Amino acid sequence: MELFNAEEYFKDIAATNKLCVDEGFRFCTCSGLENLEEAIDQFRKVSNFFIFDDTTEGQEFRGAGGGYYHKRLFTVSLMRRYRLDDMADRAEQLAICRKLFKQIVSKLLKDKEETEKLTYLKTDNILYREYDSAMFNGCTGLYFIVECSEPENLCYNKEEWLT
Repeated sequence: MELFNAEEYFKDIAATNKLCVDEGFRFCTCSGLENLEEAIDQFRKVSNFFIFDDTTEGQEFRGAGGGYYHKRLFTVSLMRRYRLDDMADRAEQLAICRKLFKQIVSKLLKDKEETEKLTYLKTDNILYREYDSAMFNGCTGLYFIVECSEPENLCYNKEEWLT
């Protein structure tokens, strides 16, 4: 079984969501939230980002039925630039990020119902957090985390070992 390709899925969302396209969100990747600075450095050219973290935290675990699963957590950040020292503009830009987040969640829910590839996506509890105004100077937004736990074959195969 092929693992769910979250990067391609969210890249497609960024390309097909009307709000995302109309507001000029640019899809990009980063390697860890601590490396968001790389995207922010591009704010001179681009004001709005849809950032997929291409690193993941995971876990191999045994499910209730006895089978093993591979759990991965995917993090997506939605960020917009605002005028410095203008908290009204910050609130307006954050509201757009919130609206986009809700549209993305509705798409996840719809796709999970209609698409087999999202069968193992956990949509009953999607965590999100808004960025504090001091975190990135002149930038606001939020990030959210989606969990996917897919069946994993962990059967020992002696052909893979020298001894």
